[in-house]
Amino acid sequence: MKTTGMNGRRMLPIALIAAALPCGPAGCSGRPGPGAAPAPAAKGGDAPGVQEYRLVGQVKAVDRGAKEVTIRHEEIPGFMGAMTMPFRVDDASALEDVQVGDEVEAKLRVEREAGQVKDYQLLDLAVTRPAPAASLVLDLSGGTPALRQAPKRLQPGEVVPDFAMTGQDGRAFRLSDLRGKVVVLTFIYTRCPLPDFCPYMDRKFADLAAAIATSPRRAESVRLLSVSFDPEHDTPEVLARHARSRGATPPLWTFCVASHDQLAGVAGPLGLVYGPGKGEIIHNLCTAVIDPGGRLARLEVGTQSNRWSSADLLKTVQSALARPGG
Repeated sequence: MKTTGMNGRRMLPIALIAAALPCGPAGCSGRPGPGAAPAPAAKGGDAPGVQEYRLVGQVKAVDRGAKEVTIRHEEIPGFMGAMTMPFRVDDASALEDVQVGDEVEAKLRVEREAGQVKDYQLLDLAVTRPAPAASLVLDLSGGTPALRQAPKRLQPGEVVPDFAMTGQDGRAFRLSDLRGKVVVLTFIYTRCPLPDFCPYMDRKFADLAAAIATSPRRAESVRLLSVSFDPEHDTPEVLARHARSRGATPPLWTFCVASHDQLAGVAGPLGLVYGPGKGEIIHNLCTAVIDPGGRLARLEVGTQSNRWSSADLLKTVQSALARPGG
């Protein structure tokens, strides 16, 4: 029988298979470990040998096909320590409203016989705080703007997706063509009217390029890319004029542009969000440092995170150069 819990989510009677429980800090098969506090006395009205405990935790996995939900629960005083445990559900439809990341609360009913745990039941499972909604990004890859679930953001050490660009000189190239170099990449558009956004990143890259250029050997091993997400306006000719006005000199610092289709594969993993606004393109700030093997070395997303200094980012560049292939 299904009842309704908090937030309109269903409360689920669930039977736990004792044999499925992993060993944890409190012992195996859900028994209290050595030194655990004595079990509380049975509540009034309970059959002898039956106790109920309050269980609080977070859903870590939901396998509807296997009729199983895994919960990382807090310590249950007098019974077991904190651990992650799978609970089997007899009715798979009972898991329809349960999501990974939900915070939950339930009663754990434990039956003992001759001092040993005989059976378990997890009763009145209710969601106390639903998992945060997945963040959305504006996807322009299909030609029509649409909100879609944001892809997982890359972590340092992961390979940055390859994509194609056209440089200010009109030549097409790919990010992978720069393997063997440290790449510092940011996203801009030349018509940006906000001094604290694209013009600010242009100033940041101008300072960084000047710092890198003090060592010709280092300058040969580093490439700065300012990638436009405005292909409708930022042609190679426009980019070349903009580059001259900003003091960008290839091959160290190059302005380039990518199509929306190409950007779709890399924007999300690097945390870039952009889309049309009234008379301008609304976007955030993003700077990525990529090591010679094409792996992410550092990612800064957002206005505050992109207040990095040239000296600070140069340390990351130097560290990336010291990696194999650098």
